Amino acid sequence: MKPISIQDLLKWAFTFELGKVGAGDGGSFSAAWRFTERMAELGTMIDRTPNGFGVIPGFVDDGDPHPDALLVGNAVRGLAGFEFDLPEDWQPFSDLDDPYELIALEVESVVSELRLSPDMLRGRRAIGIVISAALLGKGPEWRVARPEYSIICANGMPKWFLRKRARDSFGRMYWCEADGFDRKRRRPHKGAYQKAELIHSMRNDVLARLEWQMWQTALASLADDLRPRLSAHRIHPFSIDLEPWAKMRSSEEAA
Repeated sequence: MKPISIQDLLKWAFTFELGKVGAGDGGSFSAAWRFTERMAELGTMIDRTPNGFGVIPGFVDDGDPHPDALLVGNAVRGLAGFEFDLPEDWQPFSDLDDPYELIALEVESVVSELRLSPDMLRGRRAIGIVISAALLGKGPEWRVARPEYSIICANGMPKWFLRKRARDSFGRMYWCEADGFDRKRRRPHKGAYQKAELIHSMRNDVLARLEWQMWQTALASLADDLRPRLSAHRIHPFSIDLEPWAKMRSSEEAA
């Protein structure tokens, strides 16, 4: 049996084997060659529908896919029941400082969105991530640029804020945020503070790290599922790595 990682097994199955399913519907070899020329002109695959494994079938019949590849394809389709368990305190940016707590707010916003519409945590999304990673030969990109901040301004000048107590129409006290700049003395009130905002949204960065963790979790599940069933491949032990960015933070601190 050939030893192989779960990542390379998926790449082999989806890149070289599963495209044979449904292949050969294009007619003669000359027709296949004309199709290839046309594809080269346009720079993309044309008029081809993905097969049952989500792969564009080949234009020329190249035989049946390897039995192990079919097992892999069916195992990936079996991820339809997958659901990623997002922890309540999920925070995927342990490698980044958050001096204004804006990263945490961005994560909280995306998590709230996912709780309301959880399809992005479920099987169809996991299947798409696994197949895309197999075809591209790499997992989701989790590396992100360090966030940039700007101080909130008004009329070209930094704004000042002040928390103060106020009373509503029923006489109940509550905290509110008011203007923290003393116009008469032309200086901030005692206890006033400034606020910052992210120059660029981190929503895509949050989703990218979510996809990495979903991919790793799905790989572990697939490896366990396929390991005892393959006839020609032996899957290496797989160590799930949910936070590769944590290692970067540790190496930076050590340096």
